[in-house]
Formats: sequence, structure tokens, C-alpha cells
Amino acid sequence: MKLKKITVGPHTDCIELKSGKFTLAVTTKVGPRIIGGFIDGGENIFRVMPPKPLGGKCPTGFVLYGGHRLWHSPEQKWRTYAPDNTAVKVTETPDGLEFNSGVEKLTGLEKSITIEPLGNERFRITHRLINRNAWQIEVAPWALSVMNQGGMAILPMQRLPDADPFAPDRFLNIWPYTNLADPRLTFGSDYIFLRQDKKAKTPAKIGFNAERGWAAYVNDGRALVKFFEHLVDAEYPDNGCSVELYSCADFCELETVAPLFELGAGATAEHVELWHGLYDLPAIKTEADVKKHLEPAIA
Repeated sequence: MKLKKITVGPHTDCIELKSGKFTLAVTTKVGPRIIGGFIDGGENIFRVMPPKPLGGKCPTGFVLYGGHRLWHSPEQKWRTYAPDNTAVKVTETPDGLEFNSGVEKLTGLEKSITIEPLGNERFRITHRLINRNAWQIEVAPWALSVMNQGGMAILPMQRLPDADPFAPDRFLNIWPYTNLADPRLTFGSDYIFLRQDKKAKTPAKIGFNAERGWAAYVNDGRALVKFFEHLVDAEYPDNGCSVELYSCADFCELETVAPLFELGAGATAEHVELWHGLYDLPAIKTEADVKKHLEPAIA
């Protein structure tokens, strides 16, 4: 496969992959990171950050680049914040490319992201963690997409009207800095919305047991829709979250989380997202808009 290299922001030698009118750009000098997402020639759907340490100074050396990255949950300082500042190895697979960063010195975990174009503005993104330690660990692959400013995350809720009315069917988790009166947050009948606002003074984060198996981010007539498998009987981090949404003044994160794995020495944990890039969407602001314009497009 002949690889085309492009530049996205400060990142040179990024490898380009295409699926119809959806183009991804993947870093090679740091990572693994998907730093660019361009749907029908539009602006980057991802936020690209000027490389800077988290919080101004991070003891581990972790740097905020933006784009899409692979982490591991549960979040723990400073294990989770292992840096991805070195070059990746790019390997051709039968249906795409694998980007492998090798073994993290802080954790003994080997990270890789494999990208497979599926046609019709769709990609399969496979995240892998391999335990290179000599002992068993508990870990969950965690896929975080740092989305560009000005959009809105959409999370559908699975409602079970015929279920036991005396038992809960949804689980919402709230981080300490989150204010449920925040105007960026909307809780509807069938969806949760979290908007990105450049003028926001504080962050907001929620988590959900997203049994419908998709989440989206819409921005200026385009959308990234992520599909994933939610395993009802599995144990998830953060009190059962398979999707987590985070918004601050700089960006919005659309995060999916795999179940927890008891990962033995040499074993692999996988987490797969299917990405669908949509374009020419009308403005989506309400639940009625989602049902009329977004749901039919991803059916």
C-alpha cells in the first residue's frame, strides 16, 4: 500500500486514510493518535491542541495534542497519563493499517490502534492493550475523541417501558465539578445533550450505561457517529459507564469505554468503534431534530 502523508496543524508526516468522503489523518511522530477527521471537505472534526503538558506541567510527560487517543481505565494519577510522545510503528494489515507505540514504561502496556476503511464514510477503529507485565492487571481500553469547538455531543438513552417499574433501567454518573444546572447539559426524554461552549468557565462531565451502543458529535452540518458494543452483563469502570462526555472551553470529548478485563501476562484487551461520518445535515438542536435527521441517517 502506498501511503500518502499530509500535515495537520503542527503534525507533519501524518498518514492519510480515506473512506468515501471521510478522511482520517494519523500521526507517526507521536501516538498512536488520529489527529485529523475531515468529512466532505469540511474543517477538522477534531480539536488540535498546541502541544502542552496537561495542566501546564505533568510529572509523567503526558502532552495534550488533541485528536483521538487510546487510554486505559480506571483513571489513576499518574498511571493513566503515560505519555505518547514517541514515534509509532506503522504496519499494513489485510484491511488497513496498525499504529503501534510499543510498551509504556510506566505501565508495561503495549498500545495500538488499527484503522480499516469500510467505504461509504465508515471506518473500523480497533483499540488494543497488551499486558507485557509478568503479572495480571485489571484494565479497560478507553477511546477518547477530542472534538472541535462549537458542537454538541448526543447520547441516546435506552428506555425499557415494559421492564420492571420498581427497578432502575439507566445509570447516570456525575463528576464532582459538574453542575446539573449547567446550560450546556440537556436531559431529554430519549437523549442527553452536552454542548461545547468556548466561553465556559468550568468543565462538565457525565457518564452513562449507553446500552443503545452509539454516541455522536454534531458540528456545523457534519457529525461523527461512534458505534460500539455495550455488554449488559459486563462490569464497566466508573460505576458502569460505557460512554463518558466531557466539555470545557477548549473542546468536547466523546469517550467510549470497554468493560474491565482481568488481563494476564501477554493477554490482549480489544475495544472496537465503528465510525460513520455524516454531512449535509440540517441544524440539530432538539430531540425532534435527532429523530428526524440523525437517527434515519445511521439506521
